[in-house]
Amino acid sequence: MRKLGNYLHETNWLLCATHGGYFTGRKQMKPTPVNPSRTMTRRDAIKKTILFSTSLWALAGASELRAQAPATKFPEGGLDFLAMGDFGSGNAVQRAVAAQMADFAKKLERPLTGVFAMGDNFYGKLTPERFAPHFEEMYSKEHLDFPFYACLGNHDYGPSYDSKQGPAKAQMQLDYAKNNPSSRWKMPAKWYAEEFPDAANPLLKVIFLDGSMFEGALTPKEKIDQKRFLEAEIAKNTAAKWRWIVCHYPLFSEGVHHDNARLIAEWGPLLNKHNISLYVAGHDHNLQHLQVDGYKNNFVVSGSAGASLYPIKRSGRGFAQKISGFVHIHVGADSFEVQYITSTGDCLHAFRRTQAGKTDTIIANGNGKRQKA
Repeated sequence: MRKLGNYLHETNWLLCATHGGYFTGRKQMKPTPVNPSRTMTRRDAIKKTILFSTSLWALAGASELRAQAPATKFPEGGLDFLAMGDFGSGNAVQRAVAAQMADFAKKLERPLTGVFAMGDNFYGKLTPERFAPHFEEMYSKEHLDFPFYACLGNHDYGPSYDSKQGPAKAQMQLDYAKNNPSSRWKMPAKWYAEEFPDAANPLLKVIFLDGSMFEGALTPKEKIDQKRFLEAEIAKNTAAKWRWIVCHYPLFSEGVHHDNARLIAEWGPLLNKHNISLYVAGHDHNLQHLQVDGYKNNFVVSGSAGASLYPIKRSGRGFAQKISGFVHIHVGADSFEVQYITSTGDCLHAFRRTQAGKTDTIIANGNGKRQKA
């Protein structure tokens, strides 16, 4: 119905244009000067409108045929995670994505292990009272009763374009996790590492980082301390078959923020050297899966779980869509699979990565038959 509404809006706009103005959904705007050489009769305008709407309906049907439901059953045991970023708006988009996350988790054949909450957790001024409506009640306790492993984004420091709270805003999130140990909100530090399902028998190790290098966020000492932490943590021996990094900031992006030269210089060499198979981030308000020359890693951007969307500036390195949604990751002993799920529940893209390092796209733009691993 949402798509139908968009098409009817476009048709409404075209009809209004025949009267020299345009329709905003609220009021008729002032007419624009008409070039006499470009005028058309009302009959011609209506004819063009009908043709235009018919084409849109045809496209709508094609789009529906391409839509594919996400997988909820997998051939091997393992762990399941959701990943979402840039969500803390408290608006209808956040609610829609949260509802789809709950619906997907309800259908999943096994319980989720957790959710990666990848920064920009709260837009605008943060007060302790916001945690209840914008987190605890936003995400279904019935179907999403799992830890949310959070990291910090630029809006979580509230620079001048946001709340002007500075580091106090980040500290409030750290304090909430510390003072509410029974909450699903988990943020033990600005950077930390977790092993799943546990440290005794890990399948996966995830390193959570804070890439907020701008003035007013991480201090110079914190930047040095985090770099030392990363180097030490990434060099540790682990029995985990997989190692990932989760951070608000992507190293590479096809969106408006482009590639992050500083993080590429500081963290990039460690990714290939220590076989980090997946780097998951947000920051750009869209969904992306990139493979970059010179890197063995897969790069995921999932930054559209509540914020207004950003356009795609280029798309030469993989999947990139300006659309709201989240990511599901199923990880097994021999491979992991990543699905990109929209706020309407469609799976737009999916890929599988093996222990040997081979990456296969199994759904592209809603097309493709899912194959067994």
